[in-house]
Amino acid sequence: MLMLKKTAMISLLLLPIFFLLHNYNELFGFIPVRQIIRYAIIIYSLILISYFVTKLFNITSSKSTLILFFLSLFILLFGPFHSLIRIIAFKSILSTYKFFLPLCGILLVIIIRKIIKASVIPGKNILFLNIVMICLVLGEIVMVLVNNAEMQKTGNLIYPYKFLCEKYISKKIPDSSKPDIYFLVFDEYTNNKTLKKLWNFNNDSITNWLSFNGFYVPANTKSNYTFTSYSISSTFNMDYIQDSKKSADATIPLNILQSIQSLSDNESFCILKKEGYKIRFLAPFRNSIEDNKQERYFDDLIDDQIYRQTLPGSIRSDILWNFKTGKLAVINDSANQSENLNQKIKSIHYTIQEIKFTADNSKNRKPQFVYGHFLITHGPHIFDSAGGFLPKKNIPDYSMYKTYIAQVMHANKVIKEIVTHIRQYNRANTIIIIEGDHGFRQLRNSGSAVYFPNFCAVYFPDKNYSLLYDSIRPINTFRIVFNKFFYQDFPLLKDSGIVVKEN
Repeated sequence: MLMLKKTAMISLLLLPIFFLLHNYNELFGFIPVRQIIRYAIIIYSLILISYFVTKLFNITSSKSTLILFFLSLFILLFGPFHSLIRIIAFKSILSTYKFFLPLCGILLVIIIRKIIKASVIPGKNILFLNIVMICLVLGEIVMVLVNNAEMQKTGNLIYPYKFLCEKYISKKIPDSSKPDIYFLVFDEYTNNKTLKKLWNFNNDSITNWLSFNGFYVPANTKSNYTFTSYSISSTFNMDYIQDSKKSADATIPLNILQSIQSLSDNESFCILKKEGYKIRFLAPFRNSIEDNKQERYFDDLIDDQIYRQTLPGSIRSDILWNFKTGKLAVINDSANQSENLNQKIKSIHYTIQEIKFTADNSKNRKPQFVYGHFLITHGPHIFDSAGGFLPKKNIPDYSMYKTYIAQVMHANKVIKEIVTHIRQYNRANTIIIIEGDHGFRQLRNSGSAVYFPNFCAVYFPDKNYSLLYDSIRPINTFRIVFNKFFYQDFPLLKDSGIVVKEN
């Protein structure tokens, strides 16, 4: 107890531990331990250097540690403090950086001056500070244990159940009779009715071509969710996300990451593995199936989680972007922008080639499921109407509404290219499902009805589409596939759509 009253060093040493553990719990199961260790080394090194700097000004050790505690508190927890003020002040001037940041700076200066001028630091104050930090750290340790137990149950998935797979009974179909399945997603590709209504664009050329090649092309399809990872994970899980809070909120990073995790750990893949399928995951997301050497979208939520909470991280994410892309743009960020666009082009070409490489008409091989995900119709738009590339330096200046049709036209070329290749070089017994994960989302003032209409086309090798229907939503797609080709009896779910809240 004497030590708790005597030195604030305990609080200073526990603060970074609390900060790192809290962030670890925020994204439990996703932040690697090595990242925590790296930040711990950086933070404690800076504190040590700062401690020796304060000694140059002849400040006593007790005062130095107390000053560094409040300085570290300000720097490490600025983001959470600012978020709390935003909630309380509700977008008033009190929550703006021009008010909140100077206010915090003034308060910090006042606290430091009082510490320096104080003849003695009351022991009861140090005791209180130490006890608070000990309780906070113990609380985070308890949360680590709770989160670990929860992760053992849920696998860190937004849809943790395997009801269909657990009860699945294989009909012992020979591998040679099981169909290959190609699931091709074109991100943000809306349906023909919406294209005609909003852009006065007739997209019948691709649907007529698909119909001529034996596809069923429903006209009134809509997605179940307006957010990519929610839409695809629910499609693969053949069910809606059961947690109502999570299913409507993608502003929480953990929700997004759990939905991404569900893209490769789900009901459909579980059943397919039971049937001996080889699964290819050719999508730009982290997954548990293969390292497809693509850029992994949403990984920045993990990489930036800790830094984003700090004062420098908050300034970077909330202020500096204005100087790069906003009205205050003065920083030349063309190199980084060009790299991102090049990465998108490479990803599209890579996915096309890898899908082609999967085509194999050998009879004596395992059946395969190929998931290919294309960001062609998703922003930033990079194709012009002639099939070339938009000038990279001008891409941010283009309205995505104006350039959307050019992306649709390019997506149609890719669809023809891939479908033709699969039909020519893969087994005849092949299912091809082409789908938009949701509709066009950039028309913020047009109502949520615009977000749901999605493109859809389905090819069954026997061309019997009696189980499909004109307004089918993705959540029933694989229920129908398993019923028809694997002789299951999965009931179809009610078609509905959920608008997902985004930042």
